[in-house]
Amino acid sequence: MDFGRKPDTVLELMDEGRLSRRSLLKRSAALGLAIPVMSGLIAACGNDDDDPPADDAEPTTSANDVPTDDMPDGDEETPATGEGRFGGRLRVALIGEPPTLDVHQTTAVIVTQIVWTMYEALFTWDQDFAPIPQLAESFTASDDGLTNTIKLREGVLFHNGEEMLAQDVIASFERWSQISNPGKSIREAIDEVVEIDDYTIDFKMKRPLGTFLVLLARQAQGLAIYPKSVIDAAGADPLTEFIGTGPYKFTDRQADSYILVSRFEDYVGIDGEPNGYGGGKAAYLDEIEFVPVPDEAARIAGMQAGDYHFVVNLTPDQLETFEGDSNVVVGTLPPDGYNVLVLNTAHGIMTDQRIRQAFQAALDCEPIAQAAQGEGYFRLDPGFMLKETIWHSTVHEELYSQGNPEKARQLLEEAGYDGTPLRFLTSQEYQDQYNTAVVARQQLEDVGFVIELVVTDWATLIENRSDEKNWDVFTTWLGFAPDPLTMSPVAACTWPGWWCTDEKVDAVERLLNETDFDTRFSALEDLQTLFYTEAPIVKIADRTSIFARSPKLIGIEKFPHQLQAEFANVWLEE
Repeated sequence: MDFGRKPDTVLELMDEGRLSRRSLLKRSAALGLAIPVMSGLIAACGNDDDDPPADDAEPTTSANDVPTDDMPDGDEETPATGEGRFGGRLRVALIGEPPTLDVHQTTAVIVTQIVWTMYEALFTWDQDFAPIPQLAESFTASDDGLTNTIKLREGVLFHNGEEMLAQDVIASFERWSQISNPGKSIREAIDEVVEIDDYTIDFKMKRPLGTFLVLLARQAQGLAIYPKSVIDAAGADPLTEFIGTGPYKFTDRQADSYILVSRFEDYVGIDGEPNGYGGGKAAYLDEIEFVPVPDEAARIAGMQAGDYHFVVNLTPDQLETFEGDSNVVVGTLPPDGYNVLVLNTAHGIMTDQRIRQAFQAALDCEPIAQAAQGEGYFRLDPGFMLKETIWHSTVHEELYSQGNPEKARQLLEEAGYDGTPLRFLTSQEYQDQYNTAVVARQQLEDVGFVIELVVTDWATLIENRSDEKNWDVFTTWLGFAPDPLTMSPVAACTWPGWWCTDEKVDAVERLLNETDFDTRFSALEDLQTLFYTEAPIVKIADRTSIFARSPKLIGIEKFPHQLQAEFANVWLEE
């Protein structure tokens, strides 16, 4: 891969004032620049204060254009590592019990909220959601794009005291690439993984893969690096030892009570300032206790009583509860994903595309989103990718939020729907998803569907949705994705719902293999066309993230939340 003239050309445009920070990221992705080159260019851009804000970044309170900058005011500045207070146990209230602590095994958000305190990936995301090194020190690609070389940081320690070496990375990659959706996508393009020495790995490619770094970066079901000894013991089965390289280490777990992680005193991080989900990471807290609290009212009461320092997954209509409470600071953040209804394309009556299209045509998303998120805390938008990314498109917006009962009834009649009940999985642990299911159910029954609502805890829902014979529809949400390939339903055909057609596979292949942005964007729009015409998933609305924190918790609101909250570089005041 020839990097010769390209960086200079980009720098010249930047110096002439014709290339903004956002444009630089887009150009870098299009050029396939190596990580050191991208990082240098991004740093050269500075803060880019002259870059005009995107139209969709304006704050608003309307139902269809949610507020994006209503952060808690707070006087504290983003801390440099070494400036916080050490000590204390942070208590975080979660919606329930995670199904596993092995991130290779699941896309569940509740898992990623916990485990990325313990594990790290080769690459992560900077403040602009460009990939940057984490456990990797550098990345280079050959001129023909057929050899990708990763140099590892030396001296990085696992929680068991062993140094992280190339053998651990290769073992982690081999396991991850067999059992995870992103891993399977990248595995198909790799011919061989070669250990050059203890700190150098060559990935020999069958073909150039423009999204190599994107797929290796931190994400749901991402490539966390575990010790080879742990992987050898577990194989493809879920881990029983939870050992990583992160700033916190696993300490204890009591089912339905808590998961406890504690500071890893020998953590070997990156020097320098925090940068998005990368850069310097300080473990100021002695411990972090993750507490499963399925009932939202109990999470709120515990927050008000001072039992918890941080609460996630609050519905916006609960904000009034905290008004005037000096013990709680509440904030809203930019949309971090959107609620969806996933349809079973592999088994049962939803394998009929006409029935899926009838399901899609019946739904009017605004009242569903109002019930789920509350007035002013959602955004109606057809984009498969969020407006906050460079990938947003409105292709086939006419098929979004149709609310067309007549069309739905006609499609059901054409399909010969016989009144077979749709098994509709949801959970009250995510109140917004339960509310989504309740309102959607009414709209669907109005056009002739028979709905059997199956309400369970979230861990049971995840177990049930893994068996294609157990369901027809389930509620979930698709989280913020920096790149289309980091979306679970896209990366492979094995995510529950099993959306897999020749046309989809072709679009994904183009997203995987191309480096030119315009070519990849065209593939994205083809994918969005299929999303609406094949109707494997129905999007409801972009959602605003709500969180509550104790005033004693310092720094949490200054770091990214679109993927998950970041618990490094935060501390508790006395």
